[in-house]
Amino acid sequence: MNKETNNFKEQLAEHYQQQQLSAPQIAKLQSLSASVNPNKKYLRSATGNIFAAIAASAVIAVSWYLLNFNQQDYTAISQEIAYNHNSKMQMEVFSPHLKTVQGHLNRLGFNLVNSSKLEKDKWRIIGGRYCNINGKIAAQMKLKHTPTDAIYTFYQAKMPGDFIENLTEREVVIDGVKVKLWREKGLLMGLAF
Repeated sequence: MNKETNNFKEQLAEHYQQQQLSAPQIAKLQSLSASVNPNKKYLRSATGNIFAAIAASAVIAVSWYLLNFNQQDYTAISQEIAYNHNSKMQMEVFSPHLKTVQGHLNRLGFNLVNSSKLEKDKWRIIGGRYCNINGKIAAQMKLKHTPTDAIYTFYQAKMPGDFIENLTEREVVIDGVKVKLWREKGLLMGLAF
């Protein structure tokens, strides 16, 4: 995230943390409560409880919004990966060697790596191409799972540090495509099947 976004978030959080009723506002609310029925303590305490509940709800709502505003949208990335997988785009380079694919995809700005989650004896690379994930240039590779002969698409992308640091392994199904995301060797990894 950029500094402007962080600054905006900090200003927004500070603004809502400073919001509270002034002494005249509290006095006015108490006088309204007393004027409704000054002889009934129950009514005054019930009104106070309602205001407390409304205030607590507002604080919870703002806190929830601020917490969710800081979280990354991994669903959108999973949707992009599922879309790329379903598009079945032609590979730009066909080779069973990662170094050859890397040589052709030389605008990535990072080196392609073998994933420890994909056992070498069970996976064979078919080829690769450029794609886009979350606005970043990425590598999309076709892999063959040799025990089943199923074709998978495997993605690698360089993402900002805070994005990668917060990523935990996850798996979702979108449009009939199972998408698995994880981080490895400083890269976002995605596998679609």
